[in-house]
Amino acid sequence: MKKLLAPLVGDASPVTVIGLCKNAGKTTAMRRLMVELGEECLGLTSVGRDGEATDLVTGTEKPDLYIKAGDLFATARGMMHLCDVTMEVCALTGVMTPLGEVAVFRALSDGYIQLAGPSAAGQLPALAQQFAQLGAARVIIDGAAGRKSLAGAGVAGTALLCTGASLDRDMELVVAETAHTCRLFACKRPENPALCAALDGCAGRFALFRPDGTALELPVDESGAPRWNKFPREECVFWAAGGITDPLLKTLARRGAPLTLVAADATHILAGRSALDLFTRTGGTLRVRRELSIAAVGANPWSAYGWHFDPEKFITALRRALSLPVVNVKEEGL
Repeated sequence: MKKLLAPLVGDASPVTVIGLCKNAGKTTAMRRLMVELGEECLGLTSVGRDGEATDLVTGTEKPDLYIKAGDLFATARGMMHLCDVTMEVCALTGVMTPLGEVAVFRALSDGYIQLAGPSAAGQLPALAQQFAQLGAARVIIDGAAGRKSLAGAGVAGTALLCTGASLDRDMELVVAETAHTCRLFACKRPENPALCAALDGCAGRFALFRPDGTALELPVDESGAPRWNKFPREECVFWAAGGITDPLLKTLARRGAPLTLVAADATHILAGRSALDLFTRTGGTLRVRRELSIAAVGANPWSAYGWHFDPEKFITALRRALSLPVVNVKEEGL
């Protein structure tokens, strides 16, 4: 089999497969990567549910997950009877889900599995470490579906971003939304080392600095929320730990003085294209405390809801709009 994805992800681990919508081709891309990395011991999990024949939300068909003997996977106790591999319990994670506690299993035979792992991004690093301690050479995570759910993807290492016709009937809109997400993932840390050190030490929800890393007093109201109209009229750097939304960017755009907004990472930036464009047009700059990367974009021109794009036009449009490799998940056998 020709290797399409493995050369793009390199040695990165974990690899998180994320989608801009349901039925964007996440599981299909994950399956292809698993086959291409077939000589490695893999550790697999999902932040949702994966491997079932029919999507429980949309009722559409889903690809199954077939693993080889020796691979590791983390899933909830309630999913065990849906896996047809012979398996042994390697570790309990203490992570509870509606389907029971998540445990780490080793496959003793080839077969099909269903995944239902941790739903919180903060629980994934410890799980990835458990996989490594048990011998996994690579961790693959089936991440979130829907751009505004990316904060639950737990993205580290690198990501494969899947997009497709299921997002919208308008191909131009799908290309624009994909480019917007790639733009967010391209956000960098500030260049000033002193400022980076100050940001890394932030434990609170908000903080304010000068560009050289010197702390500024943050004006807040009785509830602890920032008083935007009392911000200093000088160039400053604003740290926001939570989600970056449209209202926040629009409020900061009205401030009228140069401002750098720093988010935890790209998955915390939930604002849309128009709000981000307004913020940058008015002199705003977006930075992150932790840089993330997308190795490639998987494109699915076929929608699960009955429509499709012309594959060649869709791939060409994405490649023109993006500086990342674009792989056709249908035509190239993913």
